[in-house]
Amino acid sequence: MIGIETHLELSTVSKMFCGCSVSFGASPNTTTCPVCLGLPGALPVPNEAAIQSILRIGAALNCQMAERSLFHRKNYFYPDLAKNYQISQYDVPICYAGSVNIDVADGEQTSIGITRVHMEEDTGKSLHVGEGGRIHGATHSLLDF
Repeated sequence: MIGIETHLELSTVSKMFCGCSVSFGASPNTTTCPVCLGLPGALPVPNEAAIQSILRIGAALNCQMAERSLFHRKNYFYPDLAKNYQISQYDVPICYAGSVNIDVADGEQTSIGITRVHMEEDTGKSLHVGEGGRIHGATHSLLDF
């Protein structure tokens, strides 16, 4: 048995848990807000377009759809994660127990099991050469399955 974890970035206009723009290549610290930085009192709101995308992907992978899901905080102390945690659905994913059939040889097929399809936020990006260690905007929509 082989387990493969695949990540893909959703092409949403705003970040996963706030309305900040997803602008790759923007100047450092220009696409952040209190939610991105995890400031006290700032509450995240899931991106509706990201949720619709994950449901479509889950359906394409023949997944079961959970009636409810739950986001957790995974604590990390990395320099590119300003708030020291990442919001993830890992424990209670929105899509689970799926499969996809693939052709292997001479018309023979095999089924690949999908354990979970879940959403989590992506971290920022630290630039240390000529950027003074500034952090670019964080929390892009990320799909992990």
